[in-house]
Amino acid sequence: MNNRLILGLDIGGANTKTALIQFKNEEILESLSHIEYFPFWEKTLHDLPKMIDRILSILLEKKKIQLDEITNIAITITAELSDAFQTKREGILTIIDALESVFDKEKMRFVNNEGEYVDCDQARHNYLKVSAANWVSTALFLGRFMPNCILIDAGSTTIDIIPILNSIPVSKGKDDTSRLMWHELIYTGGLRATIPSITHFIPYKGKNIRISFEKFALISDVHRILDNISEQEYINDTADNRSTSLDDCYSRLARIICKDIETISKDELINMAKYIYNKQLEIISSEIQEFFNELKGRVPEFNNDPIFVITGLAAEFLIKKSLENLGFNNIKIYEKITNIPDHVSSSAFAVAGALNFKLS
Repeated sequence: MNNRLILGLDIGGANTKTALIQFKNEEILESLSHIEYFPFWEKTLHDLPKMIDRILSILLEKKKIQLDEITNIAITITAELSDAFQTKREGILTIIDALESVFDKEKMRFVNNEGEYVDCDQARHNYLKVSAANWVSTALFLGRFMPNCILIDAGSTTIDIIPILNSIPVSKGKDDTSRLMWHELIYTGGLRATIPSITHFIPYKGKNIRISFEKFALISDVHRILDNISEQEYINDTADNRSTSLDDCYSRLARIICKDIETISKDELINMAKYIYNKQLEIISSEIQEFFNELKGRVPEFNNDPIFVITGLAAEFLIKKSLENLGFNNIKIYEKITNIPDHVSSSAFAVAGALNFKLS
């Protein structure tokens, strides 16, 4: 019988997600999670070990344990693409240095894009393989419960589409660029997308007018106005550093057509928000369709009513809606299948869970 206490870390450029899970063999006995907004591009690299220490302290305090009681640490990294770093190599090595300053090096394992868990030295040597490999562990964990499906993970910034066959991810792309090329990575999400990345025009007073290309508002303002997210779920920085209140969301959205809340009505702003939301759904639906057209020719097993499994903070209002628009209705929820409690930190649960399966 194996009893393990595994810490899962998904270190992203904007959010670091953590999960601490008590396993008995392959069964989850107890778990807790935390998400920390940590925009690498705004921080000094000296802040990174402090951030890791902070989230670790939160989890250890909740669990009422000491650091040395954690048996394994499973890690995935996507923050290396942040422009805080000149290169991906610099990003990966800097983050490993920070982790080694906090954790026992021998306990740490990094997931790579081949589905392997490697130690610190291997991660340093083959840094490109551990770069942006979070989608692999998410798929490997799900694959033990649902061996044949298409996983779609919609976060604050990006959307991952991962076909799983016989419990193994069978993606055509391996890194961010090739995954973009094959429509397996979509660079839009539930919080941080800019409005001009979704549409260049807005209908207003019977005309289609070109919007300002300033960073006046974000898609999080749109989703807050439409009640797709709560104020508590609006965890990213706002475009103007004001609050995440509805009034401030309306104010930011007004500025994309050079208005303010005294010169445009809330009804007009709600109509603008609905238009932008529908345009985002069109982008996602188009990418999913392109992905699926290629997948059907390459993997015939997915031709007949495939199962889609969705997760992430934007799963319900971005992915489920897009799939239904395309006529796909065989949609299941990642958290219900895997019995994890938190859809926002699913990647941290997954990187820990997949490591536990490897060790069992």
